[in-house]
Amino acid sequence: MQTEASAAPQGRRAQARERTWLELKAAALEEVREVGPAGLALRSVARRLGMSPAGLYRYVESRDGLLTALIADGYHDLADHLEIALGVALEPLRGRERPRPEVPVIVPSGGTAGARLTAVALAYRAWAVEHPNEFGLLFGDPIPGYAAPAGGPTVEAMTRMGAALARPLLEAAQQGSLRVDPVLRDAAVTGPPGAMDQVLPEGMDPGIGPLLLLAWGRLHGQVSLEVFGHHTWLFPDGCEPLFRADLDRTLRDLGLEG
Repeated sequence: MQTEASAAPQGRRAQARERTWLELKAAALEEVREVGPAGLALRSVARRLGMSPAGLYRYVESRDGLLTALIADGYHDLADHLEIALGVALEPLRGRERPRPEVPVIVPSGGTAGARLTAVALAYRAWAVEHPNEFGLLFGDPIPGYAAPAGGPTVEAMTRMGAALARPLLEAAQQGSLRVDPVLRDAAVTGPPGAMDQVLPEGMDPGIGPLLLLAWGRLHGQVSLEVFGHHTWLFPDGCEPLFRADLDRTLRDLGLEG
C-alpha cells in the first residue's frame, strides 16, 4: 500500500515531469519559429533544454510525436479564444498551459447571430496575428514526411476549433435567419454521401455545409494573406480595417447584418 510519505515524492516527480514537458514544447515552438516546422529536430530541441537526446525520448517518442503535440496545442488554444469570444466561462475550458485568452470582443449567448459571428471572426484573426508561427504550423504548407495520426489528438483539437468557429452560423441556421444560396444545396448533393453528417445537426438544410466552408474560407483567406505578409506593402500597420470590411460583406451575404 502506498503511504503518504511515499506519495509525496511521486507527486513531486509528476510535477517536475509536467514542468519539463511544458519547457520541451516551448523550446520546440521556438525551434519552429526559427527554422520552420520542416526543420524541427529533436537534437536541436534537446540542446535548447540542455538535455541529451536520449533524455528527450523519455517525453516524446519522435519528431512526429512532438509535432502532433504542438499542433494539437495550437488548435486547442485557438478554440479557447473562440469559445471565450462566444461567452463561454473560462473555468469549464481544458486545463490551461498558457496565459488567459484575450479576445477583442466577448458576446453572450443572447447576442445576435451577426454579433456572435463577428466576435468569433475577430478572435480568429487576433489569435492568428499574435501567433503567426503557430498559425503557419496549423494552416501552412504540409510538413514533408509528417502525417497526423488518424483519430489522434490533432483531429480532436481541430474538431473542437471547427465547432466553435461554426457555432454562430449553425445557431443562425436553426433560427431560420441564415440565407442559403440554392447553388450550395447542389454542391452538398454532389459531395461524398454523409460527409457533413458529423458537422450538421440531423435534419438541417444540407446547403449549410458548403456555406460553412465558404464563410470560413473567406475569413481565413484574409487572415492568411495578412499573417503571411502579402498585404504588408499596403497595410504596414495591420489589416484589421480590410478584415472588418470583408466581414461586413460576409454578414450581408449571409443575411446577418444589423
